[in-house]
Amino acid sequence: MRLRPIYLSAYPSALVLTAVLGAGCDVHVGENGVSLDVAGGKATDEWTRTYTVAKGGTVEVVNVNGPIVVEAAQGPQVEVRATRVARAKSDEEAQEILKNAEIKEEVAPGRVAIQTVAGTGTSFGRRSVNVEYRVRVPAGLQVSVKTENGGIGLHDVNGTVAATTTNGGVRGTNVSGAVSAHIVNGGIVMDIARMAGPIELESVNGGIRVDIPADLNADVEASAVNGRVSADDGLRLQTSQRTRMTIIGKLNGGGPRISVTTVNGGVRLRPRDGSVSRDAEGGDEAGEVVLEQGR
Repeated sequence: MRLRPIYLSAYPSALVLTAVLGAGCDVHVGENGVSLDVAGGKATDEWTRTYTVAKGGTVEVVNVNGPIVVEAAQGPQVEVRATRVARAKSDEEAQEILKNAEIKEEVAPGRVAIQTVAGTGTSFGRRSVNVEYRVRVPAGLQVSVKTENGGIGLHDVNGTVAATTTNGGVRGTNVSGAVSAHIVNGGIVMDIARMAGPIELESVNGGIRVDIPADLNADVEASAVNGRVSADDGLRLQTSQRTRMTIIGKLNGGGPRISVTTVNGGVRLRPRDGSVSRDAEGGDEAGEVVLEQGR
C-alpha cells in the first residue's frame, strides 16, 4: 500500500524527521520541499528470555530504536521480552528484514547483557526495525538500560539503576534504591519511594520533576541554566543557597545526595503524593515527558 506523500516546508525540524523515519519512509527533497512516503508493510515478533541472576548481579540492556520498560519481577528470575517491529514496502519484505534482526546476549555468573545490533535499527528508506524491551527484575540487582531513540520507564524497581537515552524521556514510579538518569533530549519525572544511595538526574534539553517523600533525609542540589528551579512548601528543606536557578539544602537534616540538573528546562521538587502515572496518553509509558519551565 502506498500512501499519499506528505509535504513539509523546506526546513523541516529534526524532531519531525526523526518521528517519520522511525515509522519507515522514503525521503525526497525537491523544489516543493521534502516529501515523505510512509512504508506500508509490517511484521512483528517477540523474543523472550528468562535468567537467574544472584542478588547484587548486573543486568544490562542496550537498544537503538525503541523504548525500554523496567518493572519489578514477581519471582526471583529476570524476565526479558523484546517486541520487534519491522517496516518495509510490503509485509513479505518486512518479514525478511525481521528474520535478520539480531539481539545479542551475553550470560555469565552474576551478569546478563542484552544488545540490539545497530544494523537492525532505523535507516533512510522504507526499511526499519524498532525494538521495545520489557524487563522484569527482582530486588537487589544493578540494572543498566540505554537506548538511542526511545523513552525509558522504571516502575516499582528496587536496586541500583542507571538509565540513559539520547532522544526520549524517563519516567520512574515508586522507585527505591539508587538511580542515575542521563538524557540529551527529553524530560524526567521521578517518583522516589525510598533511597539507598544517591539519586542523579540530568537532562540537556528537558525539564525534571522529582517527587520526594516528605520524611526523606537527603542532601539536595538542583540547578537549571535556562529555566527555573522550585521546591514546594510541603518539603522540609533547609537551604544554604536559593536563587531562581539553584537550590542547595538539606531535607530533614540531610542524608544521601539528590542531584538534579538541566540546561534547557525547569526543575521542580515536590512532596510525593502518588500522582505520577505509569501511563502518559493512556499507553505504557516509556516515552515523552513534558514539563513546565518552573513555576
